[in-house]
Amino acid sequence: MPNFHDFEIFDKDFQEKCPYSQDCGGCQLLETPYGAQIEGKRTELLNLFKGANLPLPEQIKALSAGASHLRDRLDFSLQEGRLGLYHKDRHEVLDIDVCAQLSPELQLWLNDFRQIQWPFKKGSFRLRVSPEGRRGVWIDLANIDIKALLDEQNILKKLQAGAFVEIGQRRKVPVWTGTEFKLRDPEHHVWFQSWVGEIAVDLYCQVASFTQPSHKANRLICDVIASWVQKAPSSRVIEFGSGIGNLTFPALSQADSLLACEIDELSLQGLEHSLNQLPPSLGHLKNRVQIYRGDFQKKLTQNFSEFDVILANPPRSGLMNFLNPLKELSATQRPEYFIYMSCFPESMTRDLMTLNECGYQMQEVYILDQFPQTSHYEVLTLLQRKQA
Repeated sequence: MPNFHDFEIFDKDFQEKCPYSQDCGGCQLLETPYGAQIEGKRTELLNLFKGANLPLPEQIKALSAGASHLRDRLDFSLQEGRLGLYHKDRHEVLDIDVCAQLSPELQLWLNDFRQIQWPFKKGSFRLRVSPEGRRGVWIDLANIDIKALLDEQNILKKLQAGAFVEIGQRRKVPVWTGTEFKLRDPEHHVWFQSWVGEIAVDLYCQVASFTQPSHKANRLICDVIASWVQKAPSSRVIEFGSGIGNLTFPALSQADSLLACEIDELSLQGLEHSLNQLPPSLGHLKNRVQIYRGDFQKKLTQNFSEFDVILANPPRSGLMNFLNPLKELSATQRPEYFIYMSCFPESMTRDLMTLNECGYQMQEVYILDQFPQTSHYEVLTLLQRKQA
């Protein structure tokens, strides 16, 4: 697994000067050398832990897939004909035609997408490029504008000539009947990949689905998860916030069984589809997993004592009431390992305080920098229960 200690090597990857650096609110650290960015994020996380009086790990490690051109998923806003990100000083969209955050394939998709003249004042778009290079777009507009888009017809026909299109919060798919466009139910396609060692696992979802932003950086995440689950031989894993299964598959590869818990029905449908489409060499993993749908942040029906590893990737709000049942168990009844992944270190730190009270200590911590040039970062933490 790559563990880059000399991050200055990546400064060479960011050769072009961003033409929007003075105005765009997307990148906050463009003027900071990449090595210093990593150290700053590491220091910020360390200070959060210290401020919460958490027992510190031996070191906070860092992983990176590069300083630029990582994103294979892009969220842009439309405002009065301008397509881009918000201005750093005011609530106004800055028109952006090139961004060094994007992978080359996504930049080309943006170039073509910008040729469309949108007859609406505001809206938002998600552009995505699949692992195999397929283009997708999710269009989110007001209902009256969605109807106008369906009636106008030409924009959708042009888009569908080279991309898969989803519309609205319900992720509907426009279908041409020969005389008009109709919206049908969401479809699952391969828009992302997980990893089991050297084998890629296709993940079925929608263009609008939540995924990590980068194919390249995501492989590093999968490698870390697999290596941590491997520390608990013959383990029984319970996963919360499984989504479409990005962490599920590397965990499954090392576990005897896994219970995947998720509230979003479309995500679980995608996970089931991915399980049914596993490559032959991984087909046995399907028999190791069970799926549970429910809001684990509010109510938990599972008994933690039946598991060896808890794997959690919660939303920004953190785990909330999810940890309450853990407090009710004796020390020996609690699972030995807790794996926690989050892009919001503040709520994560709050949860780590609770886990510390339950007898868990951080063994390994990684910062995964899949948001270079910004103040954001992913944190992966392995905790182990103190031995009684």
